[in-house]
Amino acid sequence: MIKKKEKNEEIIRANIAYHSALAETYNKEQPYFKQENVERIDALLKSLALEFGNNSLIDLGCGTGFIINIAKKYFKQVVGVDITQEMLDRIDKSGGNIKLYRSDTANIPLKSGCSDICTAYTFLHHLGELKPTFIEAHRLLRKGGIFYADLEPNYYYWEMIRNIKKCKIGNEIITREIQFVLDKVGEISKQFNINKKTIMLAEYQKMIKGGFKEEEITQLLHEVGFSSVDFRYEWYLGQAYYLHNEPENGFIIENYLKKFLPATRHLFKYISFIAKK
Repeated sequence: MIKKKEKNEEIIRANIAYHSALAETYNKEQPYFKQENVERIDALLKSLALEFGNNSLIDLGCGTGFIINIAKKYFKQVVGVDITQEMLDRIDKSGGNIKLYRSDTANIPLKSGCSDICTAYTFLHHLGELKPTFIEAHRLLRKGGIFYADLEPNYYYWEMIRNIKKCKIGNEIITREIQFVLDKVGEISKQFNINKKTIMLAEYQKMIKGGFKEEEITQLLHEVGFSSVDFRYEWYLGQAYYLHNEPENGFIIENYLKKFLPATRHLFKYISFIAKK
């Protein structure tokens, strides 16, 4: 128990150091701030507010406010939770009822059942343990509320890229994916002068555990009390190319690959889910 606690504390310290270093340029460096992704998430949050209620949204691991900036248009109150003060300091609090908490997401100072929606956008892979945060998300939601997570690493995609690198097979797109998936630590270390071990620990579920498996995440969500889980796969190999060059073909490919899930799940970089309380 002590070792597990010490490990989690080390991961939290690594995340604070890592994200403090990234905070100043975070909004410019992270690809999910690109307009096409902003539009995708905007449409999703708008639909969730209409279907599940718009009184309150709590964003876990809110960072510099990617979700907050969109959600404040559709929710009466938006709450952001993050462990890194340098990230919280860069959140635009104008134009909405926004509250921020510097806190570990396993122990948030808010009352039970206070929110319609909890979000965790590209955040869960930074955790040492998932279950405590899943329990807290479940506690914070009202009955019928939902927990939405997105842009998390798909284990089967990461595994495929590792195997391709070993075989030394690839074209331009695959070579770029190998660099993004497997060689990013060295690049970030040089750019921001951060120790590689710190980066690995801060991206624990991705860099050390290798990503998320649908069956494990679904089981864990059910264990903590969620009644249903809608698990999804996002961003297939080469999708960015087709999005910018052949969008019509890109949609055809996406629909084809999703039609044959789970056989094609290794071709999708990320996972997302919507779990209902």
